[in-house]
Amino acid sequence: MKKLLFSVVFFLQAILLYSAERNELVLLTSADNPPYEFTRSGEIVGFDIDVAKIIAEKLGKTLIVKDMPFPSLIPALMSKQGDFAMAAITPTDARRENVDFSIPYQDNISAAVLVDSDEFSYMKNTNAIFPIALLEGKRVGVQLGTHHETDIRAANIPDIEIKRYDNIGTMIAEISNSANGNGTIYALVIGNAESHMVTKRNPKLCSFPLQFSDSFAIAFAKNSPLRIKINEILESLKETGRISDLEIKWDVAQ
Repeated sequence: MKKLLFSVVFFLQAILLYSAERNELVLLTSADNPPYEFTRSGEIVGFDIDVAKIIAEKLGKTLIVKDMPFPSLIPALMSKQGDFAMAAITPTDARRENVDFSIPYQDNISAAVLVDSDEFSYMKNTNAIFPIALLEGKRVGVQLGTHHETDIRAANIPDIEIKRYDNIGTMIAEISNSANGNGTIYALVIGNAESHMVTKRNPKLCSFPLQFSDSFAIAFAKNSPLRIKINEILESLKETGRISDLEIKWDVAQ
């Protein structure tokens, strides 16, 4: 009887645990990328996080956010550590070999962040594309595992030295050191929206759009049943203007 009672209790606990897990939607992100995902007053916030919250609400789920380094996101999805990933992720052919992607939810362009100087005065207030030839022979910072690194390498800029960083915060700290005369980085290559936030916080820096464009999408484990449902939600959010409203809120409109 005791064995039977134990079995019944264990079975019920398993059902309750499974039900709880099903009511949770686990988002994997890398919270070092303002204004898309970053920590403020101990809470992970940002444009991507707001989109994820709406998705969870539409699905009737409780959103759980897991923070990890950007290069770990795809492997974590592949090992089923989360339901989906959002971190300003660009769908690339290499990534598609390992995960599936939603429809794009935002278009984006890349930008160069540099120490402000008279060298760039002729480009200011013109929306000029930064000439990548100016990166020749320079040390340029990119985040490890991002499409920015792929784009810069593919541009075949002579004598460029590419320095890879695990997170954007370290990159920004180093270009800020350069602005104070103590760093060795000439430029960072990051997203255009992120570059605006960086230069607002540090008036010694400036930024210009680059010739590289991309889009952001949600990543899923291969054959995830969530992809179709979330695609429908994204379509609705775009059609009703909610994505545009969030772009204005977080100042990420292109």
